Amino acid sequence: MVDLNNSPVTTLFSRDHRRIMGVDCIVSVSASHSPILVQRCLDELESLEQLWSRFLPHSDISRLNQSMGTPIWVDPRTVQLIQHMVSAHSATQGAFNPTLLPLQLQAGDTHSLTDSSITHVLPNTQLSDDLSGIRSYEDGRVSIPASMTLDAGGIAKGFAADLVSAQALHWGATDVCINMGGDMAVSTSTDSGWNVDILSPVDRSVIETVSVRKGGVASSSISARNRNGQQLESHIFSGSDHCEVSAIGASVIANTATWAEVWTKFAILTPTSQAIQEFDALGLAALIVDAQGTIFRSSAWKEFVL
Repeated sequence: MVDLNNSPVTTLFSRDHRRIMGVDCIVSVSASHSPILVQRCLDELESLEQLWSRFLPHSDISRLNQSMGTPIWVDPRTVQLIQHMVSAHSATQGAFNPTLLPLQLQAGDTHSLTDSSITHVLPNTQLSDDLSGIRSYEDGRVSIPASMTLDAGGIAKGFAADLVSAQALHWGATDVCINMGGDMAVSTSTDSGWNVDILSPVDRSVIETVSVRKGGVASSSISARNRNGQQLESHIFSGSDHCEVSAIGASVIANTATWAEVWTKFAILTPTSQAIQEFDALGLAALIVDAQGTIFRSSAWKEFVL
């Protein structure tokens, strides 16, 4: 454990990155001991990957997927993550569905993006539109139906960013940005906020720049995954006959990175006009790019544009 109080005071602002959860994770911190805080944040993110990766056989997620319906003890943060999964499935009318791992594996999404690790699941697992069988117990155990598997995916990146951003503030940071491959948790004491470039899913050019003082920003597209420079099949799947890919990319600004990430999936898997209508009703800032490259914005989006 690093003793921040007895460490020499160094630069005010520091930034570093590591490959975590299959993406380039960038941590930016303003603090009196910012270089140490950045490394602590990166270490914390790696510890969360150990809990939630479906490629690690001893992670909480992998153990749940192999549990055959038996309740098992998991980390309290895993309990929180699973509760977010259930809430997100309900809030998005099923557009967000963490049980689609069988579809992903059938489509060839079996290998880690960073090494040779392979996802293993029990036979006869299947997707589900009903998450009511997921149980959390007071003693810290969780159970899922024997036929169900969970994939933390993007929501884990958003939740990890939120958790570690809060930790950085607790450790003394005045400004922090945790960027998990486009899922960002930000907090700043300045009036100007963090500037975030929103990139086109078509050609990666900057569509516009938004400024966020506190909350989450997430971007997702149907072509976001690549391995060694090779484009992979879309990582966004739908388990509903009434929910198909309607857009090629979306960005959402919300109170947390967790929910910003959740709502990007809703934006992509919902007819664009319906999605914009829902975002306006919720007061959420969203930008959606449809298959023709046309850009749509919710009413709240303009509040953040520089």
